[in-house]
Amino acid sequence: MYLKLTGTNVRLLGSMHLFPATSRRTPPWVAEAYDWAEAVVFESDPPTILPFLKADAQHGATRLQPLIAGDTWAQLQALWPVEGPLAPLAELRPWAALIVAPTLLQQVVEGVEPRMLRSAIAQGKPYRYLETAQEVAVALESIPLQVLGAALDMLMADRAEPQRTLERMHVAWLDGDLPSVQRIAVESPMFNLPGIRHAILDVRNRAWAARLNEHIDARERTLVVVGALHLCGPGNLAECLARPVEAVLEAGA
Repeated sequence: MYLKLTGTNVRLLGSMHLFPATSRRTPPWVAEAYDWAEAVVFESDPPTILPFLKADAQHGATRLQPLIAGDTWAQLQALWPVEGPLAPLAELRPWAALIVAPTLLQQVVEGVEPRMLRSAIAQGKPYRYLETAQEVAVALESIPLQVLGAALDMLMADRAEPQRTLERMHVAWLDGDLPSVQRIAVESPMFNLPGIRHAILDVRNRAWAARLNEHIDARERTLVVVGALHLCGPGNLAECLARPVEAVLEAGA
């Protein structure tokens, strides 16, 4: 979960963006990785995605309601915030509803990145991002509409699944057990639908690898913090970088 690219000053940290509210522990290698780094690279800046969540009715953007069962729509409507940037549900792009909906079924606290970002800002440690919000939106827009509808139908059919999966994944993550994190993800019904992994993980991993390879020989000790699933399975970020990696066992190793 904490890897170094052999022969470089670049390390990869597999994070969790959210923690279960009942288990807020962070493994020691997260702090060790941050302390080692002279600069930190995150996936993207979450607040900047907000302007891309709403459908543009003037340009005939696809609406969510026709893609899902009537009962699914009713459940989502009852679940959805009535005000704020995510409201109303009817105006969201289908992919935005899919990304947000599981978090509304979870009891969570903030994960690795917000805490690490606050520390970097307070300490004046340089940080940057691997992608823009627009690039995230383009990747998610590639998920087939029928798949988005099916995923939301599945989600509403088992509303306990997001919390259950998060708690299991957090346990595996604390142990630094990448194979178990991958197995738990694959057992999640939505993850197995065609197009979802491709858009959320594969496309972005390739783009990130290309950008990281441009700066791979930097002298600055650089920590790249990405969701743990980006380091799992075929097409993971380390594989896309096409460079040997090894686990970091302790700070300064």
